[in-house]
Amino acid sequence: MSQKKKDDKNRWRNLTVAFRVSPEENEELNMRVKLSGAETKREYIIQSVLHQQVIAKGNPLMLVTFRRELQHIEKELERLTSIDEMDSELLTPIRSMLEILEGFHKNSTGEKNNER
Repeated sequence: MSQKKKDDKNRWRNLTVAFRVSPEENEELNMRVKLSGAETKREYIIQSVLHQQVIAKGNPLMLVTFRRELQHIEKELERLTSIDEMDSELLTPIRSMLEILEGFHKNSTGEKNNER
């Protein structure tokens, strides 16, 4: 059995995420992994999923999730007495939400410009 390792942020990777692909998609994925220079398919997929643009579609569940995350962030910020106490992991959901909101803004301004 392989030795357990932590990621670059000292976290255990103990969850499995799986999905099905066609043989053609698998070939393309394998080629992209090789071309990217990633050491493993897992590394490539994680980097690709976490750092690529995603087109979000607004819906009520998304708004509820935003509200919950913002409430959690607010509680964490209120708990802090100095910036040195802040965990960098707190910035991850903030960054994600900002990227989503910027995407909505770009789409809304792009649509307005096309209407003229």
